[in-house]
Amino acid sequence: MSNLIQKIQNKLDSDFIENAFPVLLHHGVKDEHVYVHSIGCSLWNTLGHEFDYMAVVEGPAPSAAGNDIRSDSVWFDKKTVTPKVLIEYERFDGTYKGKRKLLEKLINLIDAAARWQSSTELLVLSFWSQDLVSLPDFNELEQVFQNGALNNKGAFIQVPNNCQLLINRMMFIKGSDGLLRLKNMTYRCIK
Repeated sequence: MSNLIQKIQNKLDSDFIENAFPVLLHHGVKDEHVYVHSIGCSLWNTLGHEFDYMAVVEGPAPSAAGNDIRSDSVWFDKKTVTPKVLIEYERFDGTYKGKRKLLEKLINLIDAAARWQSSTELLVLSFWSQDLVSLPDFNELEQVFQNGALNNKGAFIQVPNNCQLLINRMMFIKGSDGLLRLKNMTYRCIK
């Protein structure tokens, strides 16, 4: 699976965004409503198609003990129609509340993976920020990923044994025209 992680990093660091979503690099986007979120989800979905998955936006996990969970992008194997990659794309402002939101999104990813009964191989927690903000607590995210957590209904959940986590950070800079442009991406992989 680390091969897929490397492919994702290589593709995102190549001219993929330049060709598929030039608005992120050149024209810029307004930070209003959920526009950046919509473009980010579209980017991840398009990337799934590039890797020959059946990528679905707002893919619902099977029902279980907990609330409905819809991952921002789910990459299904076309032959088996099983989800291999679950992705959440979230705004992050560096505040305590923002850090709790990322943790909640990670727990949702873990819960969704558990509901799919071990078919998921990769969770992607992708977040974007405007300019430099404080980092999330990567140690806490790693501990929750490796040790499991309680979902929103109090049920203990863990990731499947074969699952990895890719944390992706996208930093946008606001230009003098008031538009956001993608300036930097970083990655962190947790097994």
